[in-house]
Amino acid sequence: MDKQTFRAEISARIAALGSDYIAESDRAILERLLDLPEFINAPRVFTYLSVGREVDTVGLIEHCRKLGKTLALPISSENGIMRFALLEDPLSELPVGRYGIPSPRESSRELIPEEGDIIIVPALCCDDEGYRLGHGGGYYDRYLAACKAFSVGLCREALMTARLPRDEFDIRLNCLVTEKRIARPK
Repeated sequence: MDKQTFRAEISARIAALGSDYIAESDRAILERLLDLPEFINAPRVFTYLSVGREVDTVGLIEHCRKLGKTLALPISSENGIMRFALLEDPLSELPVGRYGIPSPRESSRELIPEEGDIIIVPALCCDDEGYRLGHGGGYYDRYLAACKAFSVGLCREALMTARLPRDEFDIRLNCLVTEKRIARPK
């Protein structure tokens, strides 16, 4: 099955998930993520701001702020280019960026992930080998190709699959977190 067909199938599965399951899996995924040594030790957290039925990251952002961790969110540009910028504003004051996703202001200071940092990656679904299926723009795969931070994909267990359709540009994540497990694919 090609990615576009698989993406449509997964999108239908996501739409069919119950709100109770969404809330409970969000809570359990956050709990597991916060227990990761790589998260605990990371001085800087590069994450996405969840929209729609993506695994929620608002609780993660709030927790990082309480801990005093430096936070960065992506800013997407044309041609699949993405950069991360320092998150200084309250989430409610972020301007709406590309694809309707709230993002830091264009003038915000760019941060580049380094070894010891952690990058939280969104996914429609993931597979047991550590690959993810995104929305199809290639932003994260391009970015992760040169990224030195520890990459973590967040995925609901109900959306995990044995093997995703993939191509040569797809990047394997260092770790996957679901509500039921933490996987470190090799």
